[in-house]
Amino acid sequence: MKLLKIAVNSLITGLFFSSLLSLLISDININLVFNLRFFGKLTLFLFITYGLLISLFAFLLFFTTQFFLGKKFKIAIFSPSFLCLSFSFATALFLLIFRGNIKHFSTLFDDHVQKIFNLQSLLFLLAFFLGLLSFYSYYRYRKKIIFFLIYFLLIGGGLSLLFLQRFNSSVPSLPKKTAFIEAKNVNRKITIIGLEGLTFDFLIPLTNAAKLPNFAWFMDNGSWGKLESFTPNEPLVLLTSFNTGKYPAKHHRVSLYKYHLLGVSKAIEITPRFIFFRQWSKTGLIKITPQNPPLTTVDFWKILKDNNISFLKKDWPYEPTLANPTPKAEKMFNLFFQELKFAPPHLVTIVKQAFYHDFTYEDEIHQERNKSHPQIIYFFLNGLNMVESFFYKYNFPDLFGNIAQEDINKYSPIIEKYYQYYDQIIGKYLASLKEDEILIIYSPHGIEALPLWKRFVEWLLGKSQVSAYHEQAPEGVIFFYGREINRGKNIEGMKLVDATPTLLNYLGLPVGKDMDGIVNNSIFVDEFKRENPVLYISSYQEISIKNPQ
Repeated sequence: MKLLKIAVNSLITGLFFSSLLSLLISDININLVFNLRFFGKLTLFLFITYGLLISLFAFLLFFTTQFFLGKKFKIAIFSPSFLCLSFSFATALFLLIFRGNIKHFSTLFDDHVQKIFNLQSLLFLLAFFLGLLSFYSYYRYRKKIIFFLIYFLLIGGGLSLLFLQRFNSSVPSLPKKTAFIEAKNVNRKITIIGLEGLTFDFLIPLTNAAKLPNFAWFMDNGSWGKLESFTPNEPLVLLTSFNTGKYPAKHHRVSLYKYHLLGVSKAIEITPRFIFFRQWSKTGLIKITPQNPPLTTVDFWKILKDNNISFLKKDWPYEPTLANPTPKAEKMFNLFFQELKFAPPHLVTIVKQAFYHDFTYEDEIHQERNKSHPQIIYFFLNGLNMVESFFYKYNFPDLFGNIAQEDINKYSPIIEKYYQYYDQIIGKYLASLKEDEILIIYSPHGIEALPLWKRFVEWLLGKSQVSAYHEQAPEGVIFFYGREINRGKNIEGMKLVDATPTLLNYLGLPVGKDMDGIVNNSIFVDEFKRENPVLYISSYQEISIKNPQ
């Protein structure tokens, strides 16, 4: 009978922890309409997974405590002392998870919501200490039940307040157009090349060694610098912010996937970190499906279209493929990566997959550009990022311990060769640059070594070959070159969301005041800045662009 009582109290603790996780998942899924039915089903799902684990922990903790104290505890079917103490520790564990997630997903929330989360964190911290104080006071003052009554009333009231706050929040609706401006005649041209994974950790040493002549040209004759990124660092989120000048809190494109939880009618887009949530898909409890989320705000490309500015744009999402590489692609691969002739097949496949996709993708864009001659060209290649993820350790072996010198000698040139391949692409577009055109090279993030704990996790998940990542938003890079661009200028403090406002200013188009980014006019020469002051409108969400009659 005692085991049953302990089990009941442990299960209640697991259910309590599951309800807290439900609140977190509802908070970070900003596109989700929250209701009580959804919350109940989500809590039940989480109870089946994490709740039972917490219940087992509470169950074992009771007997462990009893063993080390050397005495047996009496327990009721609903034990206030057991629940008070277990709720306190469950709240402390949740607070750690909550703070880590809110920090990681901070760009999904506006300032008002951030203040609410800070208040929630304070409430969880107070709940933890209040539980410990109530437990101590109960035994210190002759087991007066009033201390537990106060604790559970405050916990119930506090959680009700938190749930009400989430109930009252809603997905913002699109504003109506209230005014219009006339389309402008724009003659300037821009070529934008996104090369995911570029980092000065490689660029500086390689340019100093005279191995990247075109990147060196950019540094000597253009404006360049670090590009501040943010988390979550998924390509869809970053590129949408690049294209809109807004953080995810405003553009709401947060995931390329939907996560369908067993027994829960509504799918979620964002999964919490630090609790291996996505791994439940291997058990069939979660089904992951791709999606192409709609854009709910006006981006750079819509502004160009409304102003009758022709453009060619090819970026994320796409899937790399090894299918039918052209003889030209195979020849170029063998030219750049002779070191891989005798490498293990899985390493060869990684580099081939990246290179063939990048080569084919860029070649198609270059041909289309020569046919249509658009004013604005933008394409995004991700091969380097893939290669760096697996070969980074051979360039920084001191960070990884026991790596054979033979492997270092054999594979450390791979990333260098990929940078040289990208340098060749840049040279092609530099050579064809027009006088009224600027060329922009950028990466939305850099790359950094996996920390030790992350390597252990990847090893557990069967991904021991991965040695680098960008989850913590290492800084990317950006280069500008053209007649109106300052020469040899090092850009400081430029953010990813500054790109669209800066490009709009270059084209002579107004910048929306609701954009999070600003115009970084330090890249422009003084004459251009005098002749092209920054123009503003309230928002492209509210103002239509009409062609003159």
